[in-house]
Amino acid sequence: MHASGIDRARLILASIVTVIGCGSGKAPEQPKPAAVQFEDRLVISDTDDKSPLRIPPAQIPAAGQCRLWYPGKPAREQPPAGSCAQIEPTAPPESWVLLRPKQDPRLIHVRVIDPETAGLVTQVRVYDAERGTYLGAKQRAPLGKPDR
Repeated sequence: MHASGIDRARLILASIVTVIGCGSGKAPEQPKPAAVQFEDRLVISDTDDKSPLRIPPAQIPAAGQCRLWYPGKPAREQPPAGSCAQIEPTAPPESWVLLRPKQDPRLIHVRVIDPETAGLVTQVRVYDAERGTYLGAKQRAPLGKPDR
């Protein structure tokens, strides 16, 4: 083989390596974090922040709805209430998802989102919806036992 034949072979080999190495061009998908399950009972720990919720009752979502809440921002800057199925999976890190259960609208569940992962609930704090009084937190369920 002469010089141009060797250069041509190198070019073909480099092209094949590039195509194989690049694959589809998509970055590998990161696995979604597993949903954290919580027990249905409330527990009050000595280390819990038992301060009131400090969200005006008029800002609490209607029964069966959720509202994204940014702690520290005034109520006028908070997004409106809506479907929990749309709000929770995309809730930004360090935000809260306020959930008012249909089965007991006297309560408000504050679903605390992980500081680094959007949509990952790491804690559920429960308050009296009317007074904002802290009632306790739901504990993580042991693996294999779903939330009731």
